[in-house]
Amino acid sequence: MKISPIFISALNLTLALFFGLIVSSFPSTAYASTLSASTVSAAKAPDYQDGDLIFHQSQTMQAKAILEATGSAWSHVGILFQDGGKWYVAEAVQPVRVTTLSSFLKRGKGGHYRTYRLPGLQAVHKQAIRTFVESKVGTDYDLYFEWSDDLLYCSELVYKAFMYATGTELGTVQKFRDLKLDGPLVKELIRRRIQDTGRQLNLDEPIVTPISQMLDTDLKLVIRTGP
Repeated sequence: MKISPIFISALNLTLALFFGLIVSSFPSTAYASTLSASTVSAAKAPDYQDGDLIFHQSQTMQAKAILEATGSAWSHVGILFQDGGKWYVAEAVQPVRVTTLSSFLKRGKGGHYRTYRLPGLQAVHKQAIRTFVESKVGTDYDLYFEWSDDLLYCSELVYKAFMYATGTELGTVQKFRDLKLDGPLVKELIRRRIQDTGRQLNLDEPIVTPISQMLDTDLKLVIRTGP
């Protein structure tokens, strides 16, 4: 789905009035202590742009379950932003936060990553994405992968940020029943997080996965490292 010109026209007027009232807190000072001391400068990242998506292969047990469920090791995604000449990643972990690019990359397998770009993003869209993310900093991570704004997981944050800013859907919204749920790691994750907490798995719960966003034909691959 392409960016709607009608949506953009209305958004431009609203944001032009709104952004003058915003004092940017990016990266959030409330989470400054969680950021790595090392950073990646703009000089070392010549092809990054604000609003680019960045994916890596997480090395957690949850990531292994995601591989079972989706068939892909690309299990985590965030949004790139530059601030003060340095690059950061807005990501939904525990909690939603802004972290340094170098710290984000260190958590991925082999330090490898891929970045994708939505062509046609204008400054007003990038600022709107940033504003949305800032409003979600501190939100708890969604261990249950439910479709709500009270808790957020990584690809859900990306999806909702771009919908807010551009009206564009990134990735395919599926249902739990569309995923492969019969693997041993997925079953164990469901048992610990849902059944053991008195919840019931809703097979019709909407879900958007990182790999569905990586495969979105609206996105352009910009950087690819590793295999």
